[in-house]
Amino acid sequence: MTYSAKEMAAELEKEVIGGYDISKISKAAFRIYQDHGLEISEAMDRKLLALMAMDEGPEFEMTEAEFLETIAEIKAM
Repeated sequence: MTYSAKEMAAELEKEVIGGYDISKISKAAFRIYQDHGLEISEAMDRKLLALMAMDEGPEFEMTEAEFLETIAEIKAM
């Protein structure tokens, strides 16, 4: 069974319920990567890596608007 882009987007969207938290999103992206890394497309992989990197420093952080744009791009895959 493959992990779909829509499933990934839904799982990431759940992380912003209650407020936008970069660390929480980054950890969720890492968890998804660990659990489904072999099932995802290369494009999905790149999006997850960008989200995981947000915890590495302010230069990697996305605004909430950028995060929502990334989610929309994932849904369109």
